[in-house]
Amino acid sequence: MEIVFSPPSRSDPGFLRRSKIILEFRQMQTVKPSPEMVDKMVEFLLQYVKEPKDRDEAREALYDASEEQIYELISLVSGKPEEENPTTAQTMNEPSNTAPEE
Repeated sequence: MEIVFSPPSRSDPGFLRRSKIILEFRQMQTVKPSPEMVDKMVEFLLQYVKEPKDRDEAREALYDASEEQIYELISLVSGKPEEENPTTAQTMNEPSNTAPEE
């Protein structure tokens, strides 16, 4: 399934709130990953998914994304490049590579 992702810009409000949430995700990944943490991460990223418009489809597309793509999406939201996890995740107007061509 194709994902169109529109991360916040540097001028969008909520930078510190987003940074705090992302920091929590990164800390939980190394200390105590849990199913709840994964669900929270998907719900957080979901707000930036523009396509598919159906929220259930968008949620499933995030669950089906690769590890590299998820790290890239988190990096896009935080505004910081993820040097350790370069990916093919796409931003708005760039189709995702998560689904095979039909």
